[in-house]
Amino acid sequence: MLLQIKNLTVSLNDQHQRRAILDAVSFDIQAQSIVGLVGGSGSVKTTTGLAILRLLSSGLEIERGEILLNNQDLLKYSAAALQQIRGKKIAMIFQEPLTAFNPVFTIGYQIEEVLMLHNKLESIARKKKVIEILSQVGIKQPERIKESYPHQLSGGLRQRAMIAHALAGEPELLIADEPTSNLDVTVQAKIIELFKAIQLKNKLSILLITHDLGMVGHLADEIVVLRKGKVVEKGPCHQILKTPQENYTQELLKAF
Repeated sequence: MLLQIKNLTVSLNDQHQRRAILDAVSFDIQAQSIVGLVGGSGSVKTTTGLAILRLLSSGLEIERGEILLNNQDLLKYSAAALQQIRGKKIAMIFQEPLTAFNPVFTIGYQIEEVLMLHNKLESIARKKKVIEILSQVGIKQPERIKESYPHQLSGGLRQRAMIAHALAGEPELLIADEPTSNLDVTVQAKIIELFKAIQLKNKLSILLITHDLGMVGHLADEIVVLRKGKVVEKGPCHQILKTPQENYTQELLKAF
């Protein structure tokens, strides 16, 4: 098993109260598989992904549980040790690439940063690798995109560049947070096909965080359904989409 989430509980702390917003969440991700983490607004899907990498915002705290990557509990890792995990073992594609990228550096420079940290390539080799990765995600003019700033790209190109950035460290697990939510339907379809091609070629696992059950049905092997921070149903994708057992899952399918 590549990743095991066991009884993960994340609490929100403020001056008045402490309450669990993720409540004893448990699920597994097998090697070279795609798991769809689905739920409506307020189901705390994104927080789950951020908790895996311990990137929670101020006020949120992992209260208990285990996050086992290849049987090693990431909750016991130091901040320095986690730096070697983020990008190299687990990478994340954020929901809005325009804000996830640093606006003052080119796309190529930001991908090179990942290569410097995790791959230790020399300068010439890094630049060649950047072109290779951009080409891998279907960018037809990688030399131009490499020298571009995030705001100069269309939404579809930015998303592909963000995927390239995530792939640069050659991770075992890719966490994709609503990767098509801000794209038009035609571009969405292309990104979905790109995810499947990348998963097969790179032999990696993907945690697909989304409300888009169509995308999940097309890509995922397993589904985990979240409602208000609790897992209400999980299992094989085809089984849950065809014969959901929980009312909440049935409502999601009807709404979609």
